[in-house]
Amino acid sequence: MKKLALGMILLIGGALGVRAWRSDAPDPQLLYHRFWIDHEPRAPKEPFQVLFVNAEFPMGHFATRTMWTGALEFFHYHIVPREAGVIDFLFGHTNERQRVKYTARRCHERGFDYCLEIAGTTRGVQRYYSKKEWDQESDENAFVARLEKN
Repeated sequence: MKKLALGMILLIGGALGVRAWRSDAPDPQLLYHRFWIDHEPRAPKEPFQVLFVNAEFPMGHFATRTMWTGALEFFHYHIVPREAGVIDFLFGHTNERQRVKYTARRCHERGFDYCLEIAGTTRGVQRYYSKKEWDQESDENAFVARLEKN
């Protein structure tokens, strides 16, 4: 019986280790300080959705952008303790609080390096994408200019 229990523990531990080792395993930290978009625009006037969550300060924004215009809605956030992949967004303009569940992971879809799925908010879209070079970007206009070059 002890050997069976030890075997089960080793099997479960191995499975968890493999999942953590896989490159496409969820990583909640990928959400922060990265620009996320719903698709790469093909024309300067084509609208696209943006999500940015600042790592340094508990704030971020949703945006609907084109290369030339944009509408932003800012939020303050609180990380939910002991719940990886859960964050509370507080929208100051409407005094709404929304509990958002998200999964951020490495991926290779549609020419992007990262994928983000969110649920629980009425803003933005449910699936976003990002690229490695969009990490640590603090100037959204420089980010849009880089999109324009591609």
